[in-house]
Amino acid sequence: MKKRYFWPLVAVLWCLLTNSAVAQQLHFEKDSLGQVLQRARQQQKPVFLLLTLGPRPEAAGLTKAQLDQVYGTGLDYGIVAKELERDFLLVKVPFGTPEAQRISRRYYVNTYPTYLYLHPDGTVLHRSYSSSQDPQRYLRDIETFRQKLASPNNLSQLEQRYAQGERGVEFLRQYIKTRQSVGAPIRPALLDAYVRELPVKAFDDFLEVVFVHECGPLVDSRAYKLARFNKRLTDSMYATLPLARRITFNNLIISNTIQEAIARRDQNLAMQGASFARGTWPSTDYLNGSRTFDQNMMRYYQGVRDTARYLPLLVNFYERHYMAVPADTLRRRQAMRRALQNSFQNPRPYPNLSLPDSSVKKVWVESRTKPIDTYALDLNNGAWALYISGTKRATYLLQAMRWSQRSIELDPQAGYYDTLAHLLYNLRLHAEAEATQQKAVALAKKEGKATEGYKEVLRKIKNGTL
Repeated sequence: MKKRYFWPLVAVLWCLLTNSAVAQQLHFEKDSLGQVLQRARQQQKPVFLLLTLGPRPEAAGLTKAQLDQVYGTGLDYGIVAKELERDFLLVKVPFGTPEAQRISRRYYVNTYPTYLYLHPDGTVLHRSYSSSQDPQRYLRDIETFRQKLASPNNLSQLEQRYAQGERGVEFLRQYIKTRQSVGAPIRPALLDAYVRELPVKAFDDFLEVVFVHECGPLVDSRAYKLARFNKRLTDSMYATLPLARRITFNNLIISNTIQEAIARRDQNLAMQGASFARGTWPSTDYLNGSRTFDQNMMRYYQGVRDTARYLPLLVNFYERHYMAVPADTLRRRQAMRRALQNSFQNPRPYPNLSLPDSSVKKVWVESRTKPIDTYALDLNNGAWALYISGTKRATYLLQAMRWSQRSIELDPQAGYYDTLAHLLYNLRLHAEAEATQQKAVALAKKEGKATEGYKEVLRKIKNGTL
């Protein structure tokens, strides 16, 4: 009897084991996230939201191992798919789509891929990012989410209590830390509410001072002033904390302050934020301090659409800091900054909750084996920022065209030709714009990038509708 049933039993066990390991296509909802969340509330069912880089570029010039490392994922395993499809409504949104932009603003996403595990009311209870081929990583994420969903102190419950007026200091601290743990921003009103509940002597506590700084207080806020009232503690904080930690909360203070200044249309607050940013550089490093100040003021003027101030500052910035400086000199400076940053890796999972500057034209370079030339990339971004400002002033467009041409000379790639084609079109050099965009299409194909967007721009140039 044993001999008769041994091999069939082995076959059954093998099928069961491989069923959990073989690839299985997840079935995502076809509706928008908003429509799915409506059903989630009705069904009281959580939502798994995947923001992905998009289709895998098989012709990107990478080896299969490299492609698997970048795009392979444990979500493809049957055991993971079964858990997700049983307990969640599944939504996938590819990078670059209008819905992805809206979701990124709503949930402060600036890393792709990102995995959001949502309460039925749309609150993020768990977040993770980057791909992994290990299915156990995703199973652990699912289990962590389930534990949070079952907790009476999950973020959804805490937000309800806050909305109902609960303001005890322990509750507010728990609420803040829970928001931080899932990559949710700490609003100025929430942080000020927290510091109002603290006794004055609390700001003689080193750990309390650090905690408030790591919430990113606005430079004109009550929280900022109280946290920096004890100069001895502030000096100690900057002298003893790891550099990466100091850079993180400095950047958060700057970014939150500029964002709030834009929301209020408050130029004085923007200047305070930009001055704080300048002060993060040694007083002897005037060049980097000045550069940082100008960058933040540009961000403010662009945010409030004050083109009368934004465009002259933008042009002066790139002419002064890029075109007037030899490329090799700039590259050496950038290499030094990168080396400094790489020496102090940030251990926090969500170091920057602020959205990237919308003026940046991101160029995804998948097929490269050499490092990206950041000097050329910066020039391209400056040219694109001027283009999307909508200016028709020929002197500005011509300067941006020079930046774009230089970026191509240094590091020719499809995205840079695309920028130049847009500028040439606005200068009414339509034949040159068409020829340049044709180069962008050809180079995109060679680089293994999607060509549909480049071809659509070419079609509009030919039709005179760009």
